[in-house]
Amino acid sequence: MSNLNSVFDTLRGWPDGSALESSFKPKKGATLVEGTVVAGESVQLADASVFRIVDDTLVTAPTLTSADAGLAYGVAGVGGAWSTFAVGDIVEWDGSAWVKIVDAVEAEFATGTRAVVAPASAATAAGSFAGHAGKVAQYTKHTVELTCAAGGYVNCVVGDIGKPVTSTGSGDSGHLVSYDNVTRKWIVDPDTPADVFQAADVLAITGGTGAGTVDTGGVAPLGGAWAFTTPDDGARIYITSGVFAGNFYDYTTSWRKARSQERAPVVMAAYSSVGWDGNRKGDTWLVIQGNDQYDAAFVNKITCLKLKSGCTFQVQNDAANTLVAGTLVQAAAGAIQAFTDKWPIGVVVWSNGVSGSGGKIAIASM
Repeated sequence: MSNLNSVFDTLRGWPDGSALESSFKPKKGATLVEGTVVAGESVQLADASVFRIVDDTLVTAPTLTSADAGLAYGVAGVGGAWSTFAVGDIVEWDGSAWVKIVDAVEAEFATGTRAVVAPASAATAAGSFAGHAGKVAQYTKHTVELTCAAGGYVNCVVGDIGKPVTSTGSGDSGHLVSYDNVTRKWIVDPDTPADVFQAADVLAITGGTGAGTVDTGGVAPLGGAWAFTTPDDGARIYITSGVFAGNFYDYTTSWRKARSQERAPVVMAAYSSVGWDGNRKGDTWLVIQGNDQYDAAFVNKITCLKLKSGCTFQVQNDAANTLVAGTLVQAAAGAIQAFTDKWPIGVVVWSNGVSGSGGKIAIASM
């Protein structure tokens, strides 16, 4: 029997068999107590191509053994066993041979490539990865910012985006990514990492309109680097290539093969109302039995009630006397407060007018 329109009171319990009541895992390390507003959160990270990348500065293949299977390198030169590869490729040692797992793009790592840095127990990370053992890395392609002199400058037009940029002087070249005619700045995707342009280069756009001369000091490399993040405990990642392809790995201070070889289930985390931007808010839930109320064997569970329109719920609130009937309310870090400029989760329909621990309010969800 459904209780879609039932009145629910966290201070007295909940109706048996409610269609809105479910058990969930809380976000790892979070204590979610009764009365907290929560929402589902994914701990599944975007897939990675490489699981154990070590170095991106070697110009000659290192000598490895079968025990080193799974170590990967960014190719900086094609010496030794890397003679069949190209600068910017990412290769992995499979225990007996080198296998390319990510192709280079214009002698550079492919933009958007995601990799997990090898743990210190497997290898000593070097180059861009030094000091980042176990972190998730993502590569952003090298671009160049060019500032043109005012004299002789010709405004770019929208149709110039993506067209070839050539230079008389250095001979460097690339493709136009974006421009600002007010500041006379161009962002160029170079054809190779060596195409950085020079002051006084005369720029032209093949088949396009914009033109100018690079001002002194106007050349600045952008991007062309790995960005690193340390995953939260409980995060899961899927590996798409190489020795570890087709497997999920979980992170809890270090990476281990996940017991469940499927994408991570959603966990519950304290909810904070999002900005009032006209978009539909995500589904919210109310904790009706917190993980602080279970014994040690079941501490990784909470019971929640889905806050759908027509559901009325009662909670304690230290500021109950300020939240009178008719007050719209939102959630901040899972706590109910008066609505300001965020999505409201409901409207107060009753208050006992008492502040402090004795305060109680009833809210109709929206």
